[in-house]
Amino acid sequence: MNKPVITHVKRNSEPFNMDQKHYHNLFEIYYLLKGERNYFINQRSYHVKKGDLVLINKNILHKTSTIDRKKPEHERILIQFDENLFSSLAAEMNAAELFGIFEKKENVLSLNPEQQLWLEEELFKLTAESKKERDAENALYINLIIAEMLIFIKRILAKSTIQNLKYPDQKHKKISEIAAYISQNYNEKLTLGRLAKKFNYSSGYLSRVFKEVTGFNFVEYKNNVRIKEASKLLLQSNLSVTEIATKVGFNNITHFGRIFKDFTDLSPLEYRKVKDL
Repeated sequence: MNKPVITHVKRNSEPFNMDQKHYHNLFEIYYLLKGERNYFINQRSYHVKKGDLVLINKNILHKTSTIDRKKPEHERILIQFDENLFSSLAAEMNAAELFGIFEKKENVLSLNPEQQLWLEEELFKLTAESKKERDAENALYINLIIAEMLIFIKRILAKSTIQNLKYPDQKHKKISEIAAYISQNYNEKLTLGRLAKKFNYSSGYLSRVFKEVTGFNFVEYKNNVRIKEASKLLLQSNLSVTEIATKVGFNNITHFGRIFKDFTDLSPLEYRKVKDL
């Protein structure tokens, strides 16, 4: 995928939550032009506000959801691309160094007004260019704008001190701890009831609040983590599908195959073959 995906979305009336299965082999830049969102990224939640920039690395589980159903309005610009984006540009360009911004601990950057103004101007140029008929000149210009933006972000990160962004409240902090526990113990027999007991909640309360904070229900999140790990093992090991299913916490190979196909649109064996091509 050399061609980046650029989307500009305004939502004014209905609450919107992303699809349950959401991680991909792409870098992602998300900029919020208007409104507020919950953004759950790789085990913890963030309160993202107007002027915040979100950086998502490849294969990181993430999801946005509505904070206040009475005020669902938000506007954002999203850019997705892979490491081949700059393959046609000059050899002296160190693309790997630019992509290094996605390896930083800072997932969310709160830009000052001057930085917001600069970035928004570039983003609107980018969205306008993406609507034009694609040719070599257009593709080059789009890639140059994205490269300029990555350099801009890299320089902000170089000057900033690492900030431990505060959780919106104690509830978000606790649910993020539970999400981290699931991510670290995905191969165990995890049930909502056991988790509720371990963290001193009722099952009903934990179910409701987990969905509110992460955007996923408990089973969706657990399956996301397990299928993500299974995908890695299919590509990086010679283990059989049955062995992988057991290793990631599935006791039933048929159930594993069905859930895997729901998330990837491929059976485990098809996934292994296609990705090896």
